[in-house]
Amino acid sequence: MKQAENFFSKLFIRSIDHMATSEWEWPIGWSDDRKLKFLQESLEYATQLELYEQCAIIRDVQKTII
Repeated sequence: MKQAENFFSKLFIRSIDHMATSEWEWPIGWSDDRKLKFLQESLEYATQLELYEQCAIIRDVQKTII
């Protein structure tokens, strides 16, 4: 199970890191509410894993919606 958790953590980190690039964009059709819910849940997960750089990225993206 540890290997699966490590894979998911790496995938999560890469995904959040990509949000800081100019190439990243939201899926078509996502409302602001859905975006904010996704970001809030991602922030909670990143906080649990103590991924503070990713928390900062998520907060920056939240600011573009609010």
